[in-house]
Amino acid sequence: MSNKKKFKRDLELYQETQRADEFKNLDFTVILIRPEHAANIGSIARVMANFDFEKLVIFNPIERSENIFIHRTHGFAMHGKDILLNADVIELKEQNNHVNKLKNYLKDFDIILATTSKGKRFSNIQRLAIFPENFTFPSSTRPLQVAILFGRESRGLDNEEISLADIILRIPTGSSYPTLNISHACGIILYEIFKKVNMVNIGRGKNPVLLANRENRQILLKIVEKLIEKLKIRNHKKENVYFAFRNVFERAIMSRKELSLITGVFSKIGNILEDIKLYEE
Repeated sequence: MSNKKKFKRDLELYQETQRADEFKNLDFTVILIRPEHAANIGSIARVMANFDFEKLVIFNPIERSENIFIHRTHGFAMHGKDILLNADVIELKEQNNHVNKLKNYLKDFDIILATTSKGKRFSNIQRLAIFPENFTFPSSTRPLQVAILFGRESRGLDNEEISLADIILRIPTGSSYPTLNISHACGIILYEIFKKVNMVNIGRGKNPVLLANRENRQILLKIVEKLIEKLKIRNHKKENVYFAFRNVFERAIMSRKELSLITGVFSKIGNILEDIKLYEE
């Protein structure tokens, strides 16, 4: 297969993001606990759509249910409108039974993540939190149900709700104003999870950037190796010079186009050196 045909085929098969094989069995549900404002619920549906999360549960909302689904909230949801309209709303008549009902609802989940803006100090043992980047999802051969809990806009999750979680996450912020808007916090957490469970490639759109693979880089390194010979670099330095180039090329995230241009330059240098050698002879 010619390089041009191979490049065209790779473009057709290219996907900017796709779920990593080891995490394909993870099934996520975003659960809003007692949300207070319909606008934030709509914004969360929007950010869920951004990062390929589909299941939304609104548990015992303080906001009136009819306000959650009105046209104004659709505007906040934008392309996450379907997520909003398909959300499950669980309303409780007796508020003194809230925690028990939540605990019972969460029994169907294998992993429960809770979020908090607190946890900077270790005085409250129930709110010991880690940063999202420090948490790793297990790979599993069977489906795993994962719940991500977000609390009220005004005061987040209380200690009883927090205690139902397996892992507590917090976002590092400036100390002067650590509390994020719930939709912003949700966006950051979902983005961090998205990166963990997906393979993310560089480039987007109709003409994505295709990265150079090892085979491509080996072609360039062979040209560099020949150049080193032609330049008559001292024997004790040859190996180090070669490895210096190799290390730089391996560390660099080069696209195929960039590698092609660099390869062309090195090839021309080699041709010029060959012409000089023939002239001198």
